[in-house]
Amino acid sequence: MYSIGEYARIAQVSKRLLRYYDEIGLFQPIKIERESGHRYYSATQLPELNRILALKDLGISLNQIQRFVRDDISPTEIQGMLSLRKAELEQQVLEELQRIRTIESRLKQIQERDSLVKDVIVKQVPEQRFVSARKVLSQVESPDDFFWAVLNVLTQGDRGSKGKMTIIFHEDGIESDYIDMEFGKSLDRSSRLALANHNGITLTDKSLSSATMATFVPQTKDCSKLLGYNAIASWVEANHYDLAGPVRLVFLELPKQPGDDDYVMEIQFPVRKREVELNLQSLN
Repeated sequence: MYSIGEYARIAQVSKRLLRYYDEIGLFQPIKIERESGHRYYSATQLPELNRILALKDLGISLNQIQRFVRDDISPTEIQGMLSLRKAELEQQVLEELQRIRTIESRLKQIQERDSLVKDVIVKQVPEQRFVSARKVLSQVESPDDFFWAVLNVLTQGDRGSKGKMTIIFHEDGIESDYIDMEFGKSLDRSSRLALANHNGITLTDKSLSSATMATFVPQTKDCSKLLGYNAIASWVEANHYDLAGPVRLVFLELPKQPGDDDYVMEIQFPVRKREVELNLQSLN
């Protein structure tokens, strides 16, 4: 048997917590000395205490835990509940990290607005062959899962030339409850690529029309789209252009694995000179 101090150290909990659990009848010592009131615990009680602490970490109230302990929930059931809670916490962490990155991007945009606009480059992108897959995703579906599934198909064996991988957002979910996403790579006309269905991914062979592009390559490690979008929007407005089509994200360096934020992409917005400006130029 162990004194309450020794047991607290073994179980990695406080003595105050053990006393409280004893007071409410949730977890009681194996022996209490009548004269001194000293509490003693056994190592055989550790599984019971760990079960209680696991349920507590799931966010379950002490009243509910008392019922669960009384009903003797199996370790398998607790493990399932813990796995579910673990997945929920991991998702929360990812969401918070994304929120932090967004905040950092907005602060950087505020601080460096003028210098970022100077990094916008306008160029003519020629018509190109584009082999891709397109899918409309609901808000609960992961664009990352679709990205990696298509990338796996496009990089299997020798599938054509080493064209640049590109995402086209026909609808990015900001103004609607879905994401219309196309992902593929540009190929030269002589390249051959089987277009059969691969693991649920169907490739199509099409042409992307030539376009004038306002482009920006974010310099941040996570390649924040927000900075590029803001910089391009400022340039377009200041130079009397309009947006003329869906945004393209062209990968200059691909991520190595899911969760990898060490990649480089170029943001491309199709743009056109405003008609009023063109009319004024023709009159002059």
